[in-house]
Amino acid sequence: MDDKLRILKMVEEGTVTAEQAAELLAALGTELPAERSEPDRSGYDKKLFRVLVESVEGDTVKIQFSVGAVKKILRATGRLPIPEKELRGLDLSDVVDAVAESLDSEIDGEFVNVEGADGSVVQIYVDK
Repeated sequence: MDDKLRILKMVEEGTVTAEQAAELLAALGTELPAERSEPDRSGYDKKLFRVLVESVEGDTVKIQFSVGAVKKILRATGRLPIPEKELRGLDLSDVVDAVAESLDSEIDGEFVNVEGADGSVVQIYVDK
């Protein structure tokens, strides 16, 4: 069993205290993660991430998530919560990178607006 796991198991069993485990992990060159506080949900992460797709056929797709949820989805999957068929013709890796950077910078308003040659429109933005 890995030394780190052994130490954590000892904490679980009550053999060592959390402080002692932290010292042991530090001796191994491993730090315990900083104590996590509840994220501030009153700010940017509570705003709405919106995607609007209007096709030339008259189909409209509206998607809405909290910014915090989209950040988690991006971190976990590297993808946006958008049906990819709706974004045909776009380089999705560029779109994902632009969205991730915009969310990290806490940009409000529209940050992706694509008007296709066929008349379709894709808008991605953040608002209240």
